[in-house]
Amino acid sequence: MFRGFSSLGGLALLVVAIASMPANRAASPMGSGKRISTVSGESCADMRLHKTLRADSVVDCRRLALLKFDYFGFDGRVHDDGELVVLDAAADHVANIFDALLKMHFPIQQARLLNHYDGDDDASMADNNTSAFNDRMVSGGTSISVHAYGLAIDLNPIQNPFLQKQHGGVEVSPKAGESYLNRADVRPGMAEAVVELFADNGFSIWGGDWKNPIDYQHFQVGRDLARRLAESSSASARAMFEMQIEQYRRCR
Repeated sequence: MFRGFSSLGGLALLVVAIASMPANRAASPMGSGKRISTVSGESCADMRLHKTLRADSVVDCRRLALLKFDYFGFDGRVHDDGELVVLDAAADHVANIFDALLKMHFPIQQARLLNHYDGDDDASMADNNTSAFNDRMVSGGTSISVHAYGLAIDLNPIQNPFLQKQHGGVEVSPKAGESYLNRADVRPGMAEAVVELFADNGFSIWGGDWKNPIDYQHFQVGRDLARRLAESSSASARAMFEMQIEQYRRCR
């Protein structure tokens, strides 16, 4: 159970302080080439053209942020072309995650926007692409994915495959991920090493803990929280997300 704040007054002060921070920023420097910016009208149109954003999306471009960052590759080099789109309320903490991954030399194959794949999640996974926002349904279901809120991240899909148990067997996506089904055989790029890092920055649900399907690549916030963040103003959503993280850290 979460422990509460020491006083209602302290909680109120935290909400006011965070909500008063500027919600929109143009190319905020994050160090080592990391920066957050709003999604431009041109980029928004490109997302619609390439099927990653629909007319009836649960969030629109005004609530999305573009994160550009450096990452450590499987080739042992630092690359400067990482890009993710996430909900504005979570952007700073997503930047923290990828900054930490770079510092710990956690390898990432690549991180390209889903625009490059016309919103095709299977194609993105097959390309071992780390991704976030994609306005789509859950895999094999009819409900909106948390990716559609910009509040889910898929990390190295080949090293961290999606498993669906059915008809007495196991379907693995992407196919190349079959060589990573033995999670006791720890190798670079596997998600188990960074579960706590993601949780400490608000992405406390890991698909590797699920029973069926099992989604080792997938990190997200709770579905109800995602909905409330999307329905709130940018400033209120940031305050709400910060409080959620504070609560998690207090009850660790």
